[in-house]
Amino acid sequence: MAADTPHRTTFRQATASVSLRTNCPGAYRQALDTLYSYKRGAEAAARWSVDVRCDPTLDVGDAAGITGEVVEIGPKLFASARSTPTGRVYWVSDLQTMIALHRAYRLITVQCATEQAARHWAPRLIRQAMTAQLLGDGAVYAHAAAFTHSGRGVVIAGHRRRGKTTTLLAALHRLGGNYVTNDRLLLRCTGSELVGYPWPMHLRAGIGTLTALPHLAGLVPEHLRRLPLVERWTYPDKVAVEPPDFPRLMQAGGTVAGEIRPAVLLWPDLEADRTHVVTEGISPQAALTELLRSELFMTDPGRAVSAHVNHWLIPAPDPAVTAGYRRAVALALTDLPCYRIRAGSDPIALAEAVGAILDRMPRRRGEP
Repeated sequence: MAADTPHRTTFRQATASVSLRTNCPGAYRQALDTLYSYKRGAEAAARWSVDVRCDPTLDVGDAAGITGEVVEIGPKLFASARSTPTGRVYWVSDLQTMIALHRAYRLITVQCATEQAARHWAPRLIRQAMTAQLLGDGAVYAHAAAFTHSGRGVVIAGHRRRGKTTTLLAALHRLGGNYVTNDRLLLRCTGSELVGYPWPMHLRAGIGTLTALPHLAGLVPEHLRRLPLVERWTYPDKVAVEPPDFPRLMQAGGTVAGEIRPAVLLWPDLEADRTHVVTEGISPQAALTELLRSELFMTDPGRAVSAHVNHWLIPAPDPAVTAGYRRAVALALTDLPCYRIRAGSDPIALAEAVGAILDRMPRRRGEP
C-alpha cells in the first residue's frame, strides 16, 4: 500500500459503529491494537466517521489562532475551542493537533503535525464516538473488571484500590476463563437482558499484584521486584499491560471477549495484611442501595470521583436520562448473586474463594 493511501476500517460494538480513515499506518495500527473489544472489518456504512490525517506541513501558527473557551480534554491536557457553523473546532497545542466536529455529518476530522499525535488520537476519538452512541442507546458506565468462566459472566465491581484487578488476574490464572475488561464496563439493560461491553484500554496493575503471580512478575521493572512485600502493595505507580499482551494473562485456550452476560457480582475488599478469606453474601436491597449511591462505583461518596469520564467532544445524554438507565441496570444486577470477598495478598486463596462461589452456582444447560 502506498504511503499516501488511506488505511480504512469500521469498528462495531452492539448498536454502535465508527469508520476510521487515516493516512498514517502507525495511527491505524494503534487503533487496531488498543480497541481490542470492537469488531472490525472492511470500511462500510457507519453511524460516525473519524478521519485522522498526519500532515507535517500543518501551519501551527495559523492553527494557534483558534482562541475561545479552554476545555480540559484529558489528564493535564487542554484545548482552545470555538463553535463553527457545522459544529466545533479544537486546537490542542501540546500535541499540535486540530480537531473538528461536524455534527450534521457525524464526522470528526483530525489534522496532526506528527505521527505521535495521530497515534494518540486515533483510538481515543473512535472510542469516544463509540461510547457516545452506546450511552445514547441506554448503556451506563460501571467501575468494574470482568471475565467469563464456563459461559458465565463474572463482574468484579468496586472503588479504586479495593482489589478488582488482583481478583481478575488471580481468577484468570487459577480458574481459567476469558478476559473482558479490567476497569470499565458499559452495561445495558434491554427488556430482561443485561449485557456488558468493555470500554477498551490497556490494563494497569499494581506491582504487588504482578509480583504475587509468577507468570506476570516479569512485567515489573527489576528494581521494583526487590521491594519488601508491604511496600509492593502500597507502591503508587502501576504497570501498563497493552492489549496485544492480554493472552499472557490467561491460561492456554483463554481468549479476549467482546461482551459479557453477567451471572454473578463480586465486590472485593482486599487488605495486604489479612491472613484469611471471608466471603459474605449481600442482599438484593443492600446491593441496590450501594449501586445507586455510588453510581455503579463510578463515584465514591467519601472521596468524590472514583473513575473519571470526560465527554468533551460528543456530549453524554442528559443526567436525568442516564439516571433512569442506571437504575434499570442496577435493578438487573441485584437479580444476580452478589458477594463481598474480604481477602489478603495471597492470590491462590483469593482465586479459590471465587472458584467456590462459582461452584455453588447452578450450571446452565450445556455447561461442562
